[in-house]
Amino acid sequence: MDSSQLILLAVLGVCGGALSGLVGVGGGIVFVPALLYVAGWNITEAVAASLAIIVFSSLSGTIRNARSENPVQWRTAGVLSLAVAPSTLIGVAVSRISPDAVVELAFAALLLALAYPTAKGRSESTGEGKRIPVALVLAAGVGIGALSGLVGVGGGVLMVPLMVLGMGLTTKTAVSTSLAVVLSAGAVGALGYILVGVVDLTELPPLILGAIVGAWLGVRLRDPLPERALRLGFAGFMVVTAVYTAIGVL
Repeated sequence: MDSSQLILLAVLGVCGGALSGLVGVGGGIVFVPALLYVAGWNITEAVAASLAIIVFSSLSGTIRNARSENPVQWRTAGVLSLAVAPSTLIGVAVSRISPDAVVELAFAALLLALAYPTAKGRSESTGEGKRIPVALVLAAGVGIGALSGLVGVGGGVLMVPLMVLGMGLTTKTAVSTSLAVVLSAGAVGALGYILVGVVDLTELPPLILGAIVGAWLGVRLRDPLPERALRLGFAGFMVVTAVYTAIGVL
């Protein structure tokens, strides 16, 4: 690997890590297309590498969140991790035997469906929020985990609105909690790809180091932002991601 490739991978890591800390995603939405279109990797390699990098970017953000004004709600993180993390192996298995197009289009449609209610949010003044049953949370977690393993994202884009709209968390607390769940999902998914021999570990260090630095910076930038601004920004991010995914498939 020459110096230009090293710098490119490090920059991609910083960008994905910053997104991870800022909006509570693992960074896969940046890592996968970046490795695919900028670094020239194939889709399976990009997905596998993304999940491995997500482990470190999410770990960095989670550690930084310990001193955040909106720390992880560990009970919620534990419940979701029980469903999300093991289910990533479903996505790993599916990726080995079928194309991603149908699942990616469904993923894009779901993001678009969630964008408006995420932007609207819920009332913070009464402290009331309608909680969905734990069984439905676990069912949603299975689907999120399978998508994570299949397309190389941590699932934060789906978990944040799930926790805000269904479990009564504020957006910033949901972002922090999402990182902890993404950490567990990335670890299991990456292990799955390593066991089937997809991941090339020699090219991961610059991406991982960049992601760690970027996630730390993203969490630091998030705290001063107004709640409404973060909610609207995240909704816009979901729309852009959905459109980009659909265009990529079509």
